[in-house]
Amino acid sequence: LEDKYKDRFLRIHRNALIARRAVRALEKHHDPQEGEGWAVRLTGIDDLLLVSRRQLAAVRELVAG
Repeated sequence: LEDKYKDRFLRIHRNALIARRAVRALEKHHDPQEGEGWAVRLTGIDDLLLVSRRQLAAVRELVAG
């Protein structure tokens, strides 16, 4: 799916693809178990989704527009 729909979806973690148009914000996040990191906030979803270090640059590029 990721290869077929690159223009619609973005991988944020090895187990997570998100719709590019749903991204609202990239936020610094602290998880008690994982420590400091980054997460995305999506339209219509209250929960934050963690972003892996490997995918952070691609998410930042998307948010920057």
